[in-house]
Amino acid sequence: MNVTIDFGGTNIKIGLVRDGEVFAKTSIPANSGEGMLARLPEAEQAVRGLLGSSGTDLAQCKGIGLALPGVVDPVRKTLVSIKEKYTDALGFDFAGWTERAFGLPPVVENDARAALFGEVAYGAAKGERDAVLVIFGTGIGTAAMMDGRIVRGRHDQAGILGGHLTTDVYGQACACGNAGCLEAQASHWALPIRAAKRPGFAASRLAQRTDWGYEAVMQDTLAGDEFADRLLGDLIVHWSAGIVNLLNAYDPEVVVLSGGLMKSADALLPRLTERILASAWLSWGHPRFVVAEDPETSVLLGMSYLAEQNGCHL
Repeated sequence: MNVTIDFGGTNIKIGLVRDGEVFAKTSIPANSGEGMLARLPEAEQAVRGLLGSSGTDLAQCKGIGLALPGVVDPVRKTLVSIKEKYTDALGFDFAGWTERAFGLPPVVENDARAALFGEVAYGAAKGERDAVLVIFGTGIGTAAMMDGRIVRGRHDQAGILGGHLTTDVYGQACACGNAGCLEAQASHWALPIRAAKRPGFAASRLAQRTDWGYEAVMQDTLAGDEFADRLLGDLIVHWSAGIVNLLNAYDPEVVVLSGGLMKSADALLPRLTERILASAWLSWGHPRFVVAEDPETSVLLGMSYLAEQNGCHL
């Protein structure tokens, strides 16, 4: 059994994983604007509470997996680079924290890479050797695998910055310092900003909402709201452009789509894949597009898989 923690931008998810199954899970608010280190005591309490409620204890745990946003050094087990949220955790000794808090050795990995590990080991891309993953969370995370090996690059950031591929050179400023990034144009956090600037927003259903994101856009589109449908069309242009860039860069056999947006996969995928296939240069056919079997647990499963490998990363 392994303990797994996914430090997301909105929620910190905690799971207990045994034999490729998340048999117990919980979450706490991330409050990421306040930093990560201030949340560690509550995360520790949540882990202990989950162990207690599931009838297990730390003595049964082999290891602990920590999934972090940003550029991660899995060898030194540190967060190397991140923009805005969780900057207080840069260079933090996560191994020291898990040893003190739980007496367990950690594996530490980028969250999107963890999700891809989970899908290749247990999920929608099981057994695949050439795959990319796009996870639509607070931001947009990506990861890539080529010939059975995760793509890392010299500085551990290859494959994971697909959310910062430019889809509009004149677009909205991004936290990374660029403008027109896929994430700045079409992520969950960017949606209210982008929508408010579009003609017709004030008369739309979305304008009546106080807290909304992907799910609201899909709901209002299906309800016949013209503004939401036009907004969705614009989002699809950016999502497809980003995914075409990933196809051009990594030549995958399968594309795994994950995150909260995929709750609307039945309505969204036909429009999205049609746009992708009309734009991509594919000489051999086309990749399979699959939805993560359980977007809520793929990161947790991936971190448990890495813990089982004793931190030996593909």
